[in-house]
Amino acid sequence: MALKGETILILLMIVLAIGVILSSIHWPLKASLFPLVVSLMITLVAIIELSFSLFGKERKDEITIDFKLSENVDKILEKKRTFLIFSWIIIFFFLIKLFGFHIAIPIFFILFWRLNGKEGWKISIVLAAISWLCFYGLFIWLLNIPFMEG
Repeated sequence: MALKGETILILLMIVLAIGVILSSIHWPLKASLFPLVVSLMITLVAIIELSFSLFGKERKDEITIDFKLSENVDKILEKKRTFLIFSWIIIFFFLIKLFGFHIAIPIFFILFWRLNGKEGWKISIVLAAISWLCFYGLFIWLLNIPFMEG
């Protein structure tokens, strides 16, 4: 039985994920939780995929469908959209540096929804509040991760 490239890649993923698991079990719980969870999930999914690759039926008549982005978008519009999204990322970065995460998140979302999304004040403020509550609830309250203040 010859190994396909797909099978070799899956085996490498399993070895890498197990390596991460073995190295992170010696870390403190807070530091090792994320790599352990991600690596365990990768290992589980890779083992399932390996079993499909090794023991699954190979279909010769299978049609492969490839995901394609829009091909009929004007190049100028495409460049404008790319520049715009990178600009928003840079704005978010500078807001974090200036004000810290706690203040940058609601400011960014209000600016983004008002200027880019052309939403009203009410929906912008509600979405910014929901985003901030999700950030605070997950990272500050639940995981107790300190973030820089700006």
